[in-house]
Amino acid sequence: MFKNITVALITPTHTKKSFDLGLAMAKKFGAELSVIECVYKTPPKFYFFETDSDKKILRDKISKLKDELKKWKELGEKEGVKTHTKFTLTDSIAHWVIDYAKEHKVELLVVDYPKLSMIEANHFDDIINTIHHKAHCHVLTTKN
Repeated sequence: MFKNITVALITPTHTKKSFDLGLAMAKKFGAELSVIECVYKTPPKFYFFETDSDKKILRDKISKLKDELKKWKELGEKEGVKTHTKFTLTDSIAHWVIDYAKEHKVELLVVDYPKLSMIEANHFDDIINTIHHKAHCHVLTTKN
């Protein structure tokens, strides 16, 4: 049924639930699994240039993302599922996820939606609604 499944981790407090669901479905359908992680770019403290502390924060953020994606890849391959990972620092999470799904011909997109604060919930509601309305594939949202 699905041969290309992607798990999109878009919230800063995501859970393992969406990954587990994507992995189980990939195993069931013999599909490839991709795990993508999207994080907002942090603007530099000064408009025209990045300071050393800006560069350090960016390096630390990228290092954390790579470590987490390595963990997801190892878990997927341990279960016998071909797993790909990718991350991005972006200005628009929703549009990047939609473009990724279209470019990679994703058939099922699993999006994590954990319990968030009211301010975060309003923001991520907009992102998830945009993905649901504009993605050209099936979208499954997991909740806590």
